[in-house]
Amino acid sequence: MSGGNVNQNVQQDVEREGGAANNNNQQNLENWLPVSASRKAKWWYSTFHNVTAMVGAGVLSLPYALSQLG
Repeated sequence: MSGGNVNQNVQQDVEREGGAANNNNQQNLENWLPVSASRKAKWWYSTFHNVTAMVGAGVLSLPYALSQLG
């Protein structure tokens, strides 16, 4: 399936459900987001999040690993 095909199918589905397939769909999606409507994160936000997730998993598993040493 190509990207154009998918967009056309989505438009047809929206029209079939009684909605108007227009450019407001993207705006409606942005307004629906529960956290924030902006979604303008920087690359270091995701980097920091990934690093803290990896370090956190390591810190939580450290006591178990040491207990297995004997």
